Amino acid sequence: MTTFTSYNAQPAVRIPLLQTGVPGFDQILGGGFPAHSLYLIQGLAGSGKTTLACQIGFQHAHQGKKVLILTLIAETHGKMLNHLSSFSFFDEKLVGERIVFLGAYNELLKGGLRELLKSIASTLADQRPDIMIIDGFRTVREAKPSDVALSEFMLSLNSLVSTMQCTTFLLSPTEGNVADSENTLVDGLIELSQYEQGLQLIREIKVFKLRGSKHLLGRHVFEVGEDGVAIYPRLEAVSTVSGATPAVSRQRLGFGIEGWDKLTNGGVARGSTTALLGNPGVGKTLMGLHFVFDGLQRGENCLIAGFYESPLRLLEKSASVGMDLKPYYDSGALEIIWHPPLEVLVDALAQEILRNVERRGVSRLLMDGLDGLREIVIHDGRSRSFLAALVNELRCRNVTSFFTQELPYFGTGPAHSEVSASMLFENIILLRYVDVRGINRRQIGVLKLRENSYDAANHILLITDNGMTIEGAVFGPVVPPQTL
Repeated sequence: MTTFTSYNAQPAVRIPLLQTGVPGFDQILGGGFPAHSLYLIQGLAGSGKTTLACQIGFQHAHQGKKVLILTLIAETHGKMLNHLSSFSFFDEKLVGERIVFLGAYNELLKGGLRELLKSIASTLADQRPDIMIIDGFRTVREAKPSDVALSEFMLSLNSLVSTMQCTTFLLSPTEGNVADSENTLVDGLIELSQYEQGLQLIREIKVFKLRGSKHLLGRHVFEVGEDGVAIYPRLEAVSTVSGATPAVSRQRLGFGIEGWDKLTNGGVARGSTTALLGNPGVGKTLMGLHFVFDGLQRGENCLIAGFYESPLRLLEKSASVGMDLKPYYDSGALEIIWHPPLEVLVDALAQEILRNVERRGVSRLLMDGLDGLREIVIHDGRSRSFLAALVNELRCRNVTSFFTQELPYFGTGPAHSEVSASMLFENIILLRYVDVRGINRRQIGVLKLRENSYDAANHILLITDNGMTIEGAVFGPVVPPQTL
């Protein structure tokens, strides 16, 4: 008869998290790295491995912790220090005291993996570091140990750093999640890579695995600047994890346009998203500025984000039709985020917008140029999901948003090759030119206005020195609008 030993269940001990201090990284990691574990950071030459690891090291050295950097075959310590000195996180006073550089290649060369492990154990016992970084770890594989010997080395190293309570990062110029001992026997695998489209190249980071943590899946963009690495978690992943539910409001916000608020029965619902579609020059941006100006006059904080017109140009445009936005801009009630649609990281822009919204309590947002936003989403097929995530995040923050989108000068074809995104917007307003007795007039009409009654007729829209006003209804055949 088989007997089974009974064990009393012990309460699980939560592993403390080592926060990296790298912008955006801890959010991807689910709060940080579970401490006292072994991690592999991999990526081809120039991907940013050494910068990322040393940035983490210097962050903790500034907090009084000790960091050990062991090098195998890698750049010399002098070159590494010279490279790191260009970043703001570098502090020469910490080198030699809180950050110690040592070489370990000779031990590997003389005695193989056994001697290397022995040397690491001796160094850990002597230095007692909180964090260890081993640069040039590919040298271990190139020493051509057997698979069994390499697996034994990785298991022993993992056990050693756990016993010595030293969070350890191995840096290797490799790529891919393959079934090698380096990948399978570490507690976490992070890869830095590059994505190329046309002439544009962006950096990306991906967490393949992280034991004991609920990390964000997929690829996330990052950049390396004077402050080191800054990571921008992919908005869709962040929005999915947050699980926030948008609030529902019965309050209506007006457009600030004479006659139009009456025709729309008070305007749009607070927290809703509106698409302003129209031909070039028809008045989309101006209508959005009316909406922003109305909010500012009511004491609300507002935000404009755009790609084509600079802050000075927008202030001049609004002033030319009787809306003086400059006092609100000078006081900080209005802020304008402007990026020409060139090499802009779309997740960085989204983060900038959402942080501005939270910091200032923004209630109204004008996103001037949906086409520009789509142009900076360089991954094929992503713009729809990104836009859905952005709209959802704005709704959850109870921001009432206007998005302008350009339609062609002529014709009735789609304005964009993607599948219609109209379901992302509660409200859709169409502005276009119409021939009225031989004169091109501006026409405005509501295509969709959820949870509100409205005048469905098309109306003449006038723009004068005093702004926009609405005239009587336009009757006659209507050309089908373009889809979003």
